Amino acid sequence: MNRTFFNTILIGVITLLISSCGKDKKESEKVVPVKEEVVVESDIDLNLTDSRSEIIFDDENVNKIYDQYLMVKRGLVNSDFKVVQQEAKKMEDLIKNEDERKQLKSTAKLIALTKDIKKQRDFFVTLTVETEKMINNSAITSGEIYKQFCPMAFDGNGGYWLSDSKEVRNPYYGNKMLKCGSVNETIK
Repeated sequence: MNRTFFNTILIGVITLLISSCGKDKKESEKVVPVKEEVVVESDIDLNLTDSRSEIIFDDENVNKIYDQYLMVKRGLVNSDFKVVQQEAKKMEDLIKNEDERKQLKSTAKLIALTKDIKKQRDFFVTLTVETEKMINNSAITSGEIYKQFCPMAFDGNGGYWLSDSKEVRNPYYGNKMLKCGSVNETIK
């Protein structure tokens, strides 16, 4: 009888220890499964840098669209597909139905509709190309934009993005390779 009592208590203690192991995680973090990768949502913004260039265009609408592009990038850097969706939807809403921005608008819409962070990153390539076309057709009155490149993105084919900081925060890898890349061009 002593042995059965001892085994019951031992099993209870082990069960209690196992069930309490996961409770040491920070309250601010939760694990969210996304196809093929686990994303950890956190209060820490991985996109933060020590310096930032305040960009001002001669067209207020271009300012707003570019700012939303940066918010989409921020969501990708933080690997948060929900934020990416929300910010891409805001970007889509800002883009007027003009022939020259049709591809930009439809790409923002595609990003807003998908929950797969990998697909969002794939679409971000086109979003970057179309955003760059838009800013090249506008005059920058203040600040500068840093066109950055990661040679390892997309199976070694590389990928570009636009940034308001010289410091690299890679939207294609997030925290896996946060600082992989370099400034390829400065747009003034």
